[in-house]
Amino acid sequence: MRIHVSSILKLAACLVLTIAACKPEYLKGVKSDPAVKVYLPASEKNSGLIDALANASMVYDSAANTANFSVAVYRGGESAFEPLTVDVSADNSTIAGLIQSGALPANTIMLDPADYTLAAKDSVVLNNNIMKGSIVPKIKVANLSKYSGKIAALGIKIANSSKQSVNADMNKVVIYFDVDKLMDAVLPPSNLVDKTKWTVLKIAANDNVTFQVNGDGSILASGGNGGHQGVFQPFEVRANKQYKVDFNVAGKGATDTWFEVYVSTLQPTQNKDYSDGGIRMALNTWTGCGKTPFNGLLSAIRCVGSGNVVSFPTAGTVYLVIKSGGSNLGTGGITLTNIDFRRVD
Repeated sequence: MRIHVSSILKLAACLVLTIAACKPEYLKGVKSDPAVKVYLPASEKNSGLIDALANASMVYDSAANTANFSVAVYRGGESAFEPLTVDVSADNSTIAGLIQSGALPANTIMLDPADYTLAAKDSVVLNNNIMKGSIVPKIKVANLSKYSGKIAALGIKIANSSKQSVNADMNKVVIYFDVDKLMDAVLPPSNLVDKTKWTVLKIAANDNVTFQVNGDGSILASGGNGGHQGVFQPFEVRANKQYKVDFNVAGKGATDTWFEVYVSTLQPTQNKDYSDGGIRMALNTWTGCGKTPFNGLLSAIRCVGSGNVVSFPTAGTVYLVIKSGGSNLGTGGITLTNIDFRRVD
């Protein structure tokens, strides 16, 4: 019997296809020692450091006010694809060494346990040919203002796989982020004024000038006869960020009157005048504004002051103080509306 070469080639091709069809699927991703199969792939490069903002893994949960990051967990190997779990915990033991070596900046701080939540276990399951899980540390944004100007870091460790072993050489990572950049990303500039948090500041012994805070957020300054009074409100600011204050003022014209705005770190004291930080904006009838009817933004009408944009070298509490006094604030007084204090980028 004669066998053609073409027939042999056809049989060989079929045999190859049959063998290939029987080959089991393999897992994609970083390879690891098949004897120790569960690991954190990010631990393999950059000293296990994860720049949490650079890799776009952050999701902001506005309802919970948390910045949620994702840390991948892999399990290598080509068989036994049953789901498994690993224990997850915070482990900051490597951070000091990373700072000392220069891998992390000198201004790096370790997050306190009160600053985040971290699930105690993570599930690893087969998905698109990969045995993979995702650890999600949730950073509490409201806790971060005290770290302004810092790099925040959190170490994460896996242990105790419910099935295959954990690779002891690839079981730790450190996520880190610039606190101010994160705050800018999740909290865009907005008006920080809370109409319920104004405090009346008494300055003169008499109450011939009064500041009345209204339910709609407007404020009425009225009176005269040598009186002097004001209002103030505290705000939390970040280091070296610019903040702008402005609002609309309206009046029918005052006589021998000053109306001044201050922003400073000094807390006002009742029954004491306030001038810390210098005048930012002011009406002053002696200098040339406020004597005739006016209605507009104080930043545009003012004739005194160094400007309505401020910044501070350190994060902390500052106070917006608005005060007025003199002989006569005018018929109907001076009305303040749309009071606004916000970060400007």
